[in-house]
Amino acid sequence: MQVATVTTSDRSLLGAVRGTLATAEDAFLCVAFVQEKGVHLVEKELEALRKRRGRARLLVTTTFQTTSAPALGMAARLGLEVRVLNPGSGSTFHPKLYLGRNGARARAVIGSANLTGGLATNLEAAVALDGERKDEPLSRAWEWVESLWTDTRVHAWYPGNGVAEPAGEELDPELYAAIRAEWLRNPLFHTLGPHRRRNLVTDVTPSVVYVETARSRSERGGAAEIPAWMFNLAWDQLRTHGILTNRTLLKDLRVHRSSAVCAILARLPGVDADAGRYITLRWKGREVA
Repeated sequence: MQVATVTTSDRSLLGAVRGTLATAEDAFLCVAFVQEKGVHLVEKELEALRKRRGRARLLVTTTFQTTSAPALGMAARLGLEVRVLNPGSGSTFHPKLYLGRNGARARAVIGSANLTGGLATNLEAAVALDGERKDEPLSRAWEWVESLWTDTRVHAWYPGNGVAEPAGEELDPELYAAIRAEWLRNPLFHTLGPHRRRNLVTDVTPSVVYVETARSRSERGGAAEIPAWMFNLAWDQLRTHGILTNRTLLKDLRVHRSSAVCAILARLPGVDADAGRYITLRWKGREVA
């Protein structure tokens, strides 16, 4: 069995979780917290698993109100069976296991990261296991999560069963205030690459930033939406690691509006921008609001 330490510092933790899901025919995500931006980080792998008719399960807690209903709804739409375990009596449900198996093979990532943006943007570490499903560390992990799945305190989750599902993830409050203030000062944001393009922000709401570009005008007749999770993920990555490139946003974090997101964040207090080969933002550590 192969064993490796993976971390968010070199993005190997996110790569290990994605690899575990990408090769699985049976996947089990057993985590304390789930947020929309976390599900987006593994959306491609979960969608592929759904299309090949594999089984995927998610066990989570809602006790601390950190898990969001939009995230659970998104997970359900991607084909995951969602169950909730709130132990009660002062107990806390706090595991972080990502398991996958296919035939005689099995993989696991067991560590500190929940299914949130923290998979990429926090300082997290885990152990990645790759071996035979009969290998004791892997088989015991599966036995444990299977026992939790059938725990009498567990109940199935689906949209509308006692938890209202709001429209989507909202911007971090300080980030929302900073973006809105800069928009009111000057709504025109230029991209940072060698060919500067206009991004006209037409509105800033807690859950969506509306940006009009030449492309959006031709395709939509106006502004296109950039959801809050994209900004939150980029902002967390920048402040935790001190640096953010549009390449990281696009390739690793799968934020497909990376140029517009970088252009808007570049104007916020505490951010320096470098438009070299790769657009790079650096965090100077000042407060945004």
